[in-house]
Amino acid sequence: MPINVGNVAMIPLESIVVGERAREIMGDLDSLESNMKESGLISPLAVKLNKDKTYTLLAGERRLTILKKNNISQIPVRVYTRELSDLEMKVIEKSENFHRKDMEFWEFDRLTLEIHHMQQELHGVKAPGPGQEGWSVENTGEMTGVTKGAVSMSLKRAEAREAFPELFDNCKTASDASKVLKKLDEAIVKQTIVQKLETQKTGSTFNQLSKCFILRDFFEGVKEIPSDIMHLVEIDPPYAINLKNKKKSDGESQYQLTDYNEVDVNEYLDFMLNTFKECYRVMSPHSWLICWFAPEPWFESIFELIVTAGFSTSRMCGIWTKSSPGQNMNPSIRLSNSYEMFFYAWKGQPALNKAGRSNEFRYSPVPPTQKTHPTERPIELMKEIYDTFCFPGSRVLIPFLGSGSGLIAAHELGMNPVGFELSKGYKDSFLVRAHSLFKN
Repeated sequence: MPINVGNVAMIPLESIVVGERAREIMGDLDSLESNMKESGLISPLAVKLNKDKTYTLLAGERRLTILKKNNISQIPVRVYTRELSDLEMKVIEKSENFHRKDMEFWEFDRLTLEIHHMQQELHGVKAPGPGQEGWSVENTGEMTGVTKGAVSMSLKRAEAREAFPELFDNCKTASDASKVLKKLDEAIVKQTIVQKLETQKTGSTFNQLSKCFILRDFFEGVKEIPSDIMHLVEIDPPYAINLKNKKKSDGESQYQLTDYNEVDVNEYLDFMLNTFKECYRVMSPHSWLICWFAPEPWFESIFELIVTAGFSTSRMCGIWTKSSPGQNMNPSIRLSNSYEMFFYAWKGQPALNKAGRSNEFRYSPVPPTQKTHPTERPIELMKEIYDTFCFPGSRVLIPFLGSGSGLIAAHELGMNPVGFELSKGYKDSFLVRAHSLFKN
């Protein structure tokens, strides 16, 4: 992520205009003055050149105050000559405070959260995987001079403090606050954040996506959807393979696993057949079906159920190839799996949006520590899959939403998605992420 550092120049101190500033309390100016008299002005002030040849102060108000007091006439500054948005100027001003030595840990956490959100608003949120554009936790770490893990913990502490300030009153150090954070139930934190979001005036995109994420059983909700209207259905059902035990060894949080709704293996085939039949009814005469599944032991069974429901399909599945192998319960006798499969089926004779595309989709998985759902897939992968089969404006149904990544993917492609989910915890996680992505 390139950083605009400006050009250093000497300018008259009287030409600097302070204007409206975010800083309200100057702090201990006497100690700063003593330090400046002993060591000089180590870091130049940051200013923006105006059309009338004056300069608007961006960062360094405390130093400017001391320089004026001591009648300094010429000072070194870092000059930004291009037009800067209000948000960019705010980032420069707040970034200056990262170098304050008198900052409390909670001030650093709050400042890190503010800067991180501002940069994501300026550059967009970076999606997982190599070569993706946008701003990430790692970028914030590079900017603040701390590790990615430390930034991630600062962001979590700041968000939790906003939701539960009273729980951190007795915390004197970052370590104390981290211990409190570990004791908090992740679900409760997200519920509190969502409650605040729902009472605030949020952007139209956030409100729209919130309405698309329907907290209801699919088999009840789908009855209210008219027949023959959906252009694409993407099914990511429970796998009936005791996923909870498999994922515990793969770094998934207990919160994700607790909310996961599994289907009894003895009821699974009836469950899937009913799902396919309901989807077939609501799909338009020429439309696509995507269905993720566990090849072992369900490959042939799922294939036959898709055909029984009325679809046409092929045993040559779509393949999501990952950058690294997944979990392996028996590494001494089994190869590690580095891909997932989905059947693609069709009703009528639909045409691909990306004719002739390969059936392989190469994308890095979502890191376990960043997941909100045990089978969560990266948004960029879902966008590529949806874009392969359908056109902008298509209506997309997602029977089992999980993390809700499909809603975001479809929305960013100009499609009209809707889906169902039983777990309020997953919806809370989705709303927190949607608010971060679509604030306006």
